[in-house]
Amino acid sequence: MPGRETTHKNAVITAFRAVQDHICAFLSKEDQPYREDAWNYASGSGGGLTRVWADGPLLEKGGVGFSSIEGTSLPPSAATQFKIPSGTPFTATGVSLVMHPRNPHVPTVHMNIRYFEAGDVWWFGGGMDLTPYYPVEAGVVGFHRGLRDLCGAHGRDYPAYKRACDDYFILKHRGEARGVGGLFFDHLQGDRAGDFAFTEALGLAFPDLYRPFLAARGQAVTERQRDFQLYRRSRYVEFNLLWDRGTLFGLQSGGRTESILMSMPPLAKWVYGFQPEPGSPEERLTDYFLKPRDWAGTG
Repeated sequence: MPGRETTHKNAVITAFRAVQDHICAFLSKEDQPYREDAWNYASGSGGGLTRVWADGPLLEKGGVGFSSIEGTSLPPSAATQFKIPSGTPFTATGVSLVMHPRNPHVPTVHMNIRYFEAGDVWWFGGGMDLTPYYPVEAGVVGFHRGLRDLCGAHGRDYPAYKRACDDYFILKHRGEARGVGGLFFDHLQGDRAGDFAFTEALGLAFPDLYRPFLAARGQAVTERQRDFQLYRRSRYVEFNLLWDRGTLFGLQSGGRTESILMSMPPLAKWVYGFQPEPGSPEERLTDYFLKPRDWAGTG
């Protein structure tokens, strides 16, 4: 008979696979069928399933990855607060997605849910954040209020998770936020059933939280707006390669490179010394929207 810990781990793995299926069904209806790759974890046991979209009517590039791996030593990028000794075997499972829409009026979005075990220690983590190019304030407010309400339904501290997101998704070398934030949490290790339910619920909520932004997919796009989208995507690349712990964990743990780097946009542009035109929507993005704000009105 499997032990209680094994039963719980298997339940999380099954639930996270269902989250991937749920999100992919939504995206396939909005875009086109995905390409699917199954892979094995070369540095241990387990593997994953990566589903990607490219050159579709909605998504210029997108991916939803599921993984469940076991290894012999937790990589340093896991950066846990539990002081786990080097050489401690670990289990990690999660779902991660990044969507790079074709139309710059539709924001890029990232979501991740994860579960770790290392020795006798376990914890949940996750988050969801929005990176718009030409944001509409009502949409940003609605996104944050949806996350606030999800936290409230599960007895979670939305303001704390929102602050953690603002603190994490920052390009430290530029002193600039990646986007308009959302939620970020890690090391949830209190009520195991409650932490599991909340983390799973965040993954399942993705379609409802992202769907309102898709109404802008048919808006006309100028050459200037496309150029700005490519320029802002370069910031996304910089964050993921320089600061993102998930990217570093995947690479340091010997994971599948193609799946780890599926978060990269298909095209990006670096512009030396770019300055937006005063009073323009481009200036408003950086001077207003990329400043941490109480979008949900929590006080």
